[in-house]
Amino acid sequence: MREDNYTMEMKTFRRKVGEVDSPFDYIQQLVADGKLNGEQLLQMLADDHNLLDHTHVRQCVDAGLLKEDDLEKAGIDQRFTEMMGEEAQDVLPQVGRIDKIDADCTEVYFWGIPTSGKTCALGTIIKATRSGEVCRSMRVKNHSQGLLYFQKLRQIFEDDYCILPGRTTVDTNFAIETVLVDNNYKEHNVTLVDMAGELFCSIVWRDNGSMNLFKEKHQEALEEFEKILVSNSSRNPKYHFFILEYCKNDRRDDDFDQNTYLESGLSHLIEKGVLDKKEDGVFVLVTKTDLAVRDAAEQGVDVNEYLINFLNRRYRNFIALLEDHCKKTGICGGKLPRPIPFGIGDVCFQHLCRLDTTRANRIVEILLDPPRSKKDWWKFF
Repeated sequence: MREDNYTMEMKTFRRKVGEVDSPFDYIQQLVADGKLNGEQLLQMLADDHNLLDHTHVRQCVDAGLLKEDDLEKAGIDQRFTEMMGEEAQDVLPQVGRIDKIDADCTEVYFWGIPTSGKTCALGTIIKATRSGEVCRSMRVKNHSQGLLYFQKLRQIFEDDYCILPGRTTVDTNFAIETVLVDNNYKEHNVTLVDMAGELFCSIVWRDNGSMNLFKEKHQEALEEFEKILVSNSSRNPKYHFFILEYCKNDRRDDDFDQNTYLESGLSHLIEKGVLDKKEDGVFVLVTKTDLAVRDAAEQGVDVNEYLINFLNRRYRNFIALLEDHCKKTGICGGKLPRPIPFGIGDVCFQHLCRLDTTRANRIVEILLDPPRSKKDWWKFF
């Protein structure tokens, strides 16, 4: 690859390996055609540790195209090279149903689309509640509908390194009833609700008549949403975290981009009256912001300022819809809080992670001291 074409060729390679059925076969074909060699592949991995899945890197090592020692010299953590052949040991439950939230608590909802990082964000937040840094302890009630989901998720995120879990299915909605104890020994009843990632997608598919995508299970998921947050909605205060993936702005899933899914999902919540109580709150959580930190540094600006500009440029109407609704209903003190940058740690080979709860601690602080009045919201603006 010529130096002046390197960036463009790397972008093309990244796009291609994301499209083909077998990235390793694609790489082998490039090598056979004389368009790629081990040194060039190593350089691309040095520049982007998430260029390939860990199983495909393992295949390249086994085929002699790469060497483990060279990967470490390229700046890749030795623990990641040791994990390349490992398989995820814990499988998350694939079916979970909720009709209503019975507990007297603060309800916390996580909304996003598939692969937005929603499940990994929740796993890291759970880890943060148990680390002792901002929360003394965290207990899950034994009758909790999401108990098994919590136990599996906790085990995945227990250690400093992990293999990240795959996407959950449209059938999986879980409510994890917890008791968080702060450093003053005060108990906080918080229910963490993880709604299916395909729920927002289902709304777009249904409204556009995309019946090849919208199936009976998606209709059932929407009906379940109606029960939890409309017909059986509790009087509990509710906080909604909209999970927006930083690097997904140019990618499409089933013909639609992240912006379309988020706007349609938000419109559905507004029309159903889900976000109308002044006691409620909304936050925009931008995941996978390690790239945003890098991009902000390159421009010489603070990452928070960079994210505000990024959202106003790429997701201006979604943000405007949230701002208008906050002003109209008075939720969040009448103003949308500034976006929260979020990351789970150092991700390598797409599915391996050295966990870091620094940013998750900020979410735990919100759970322990949720804003209730207009004055409480000022610190988020």
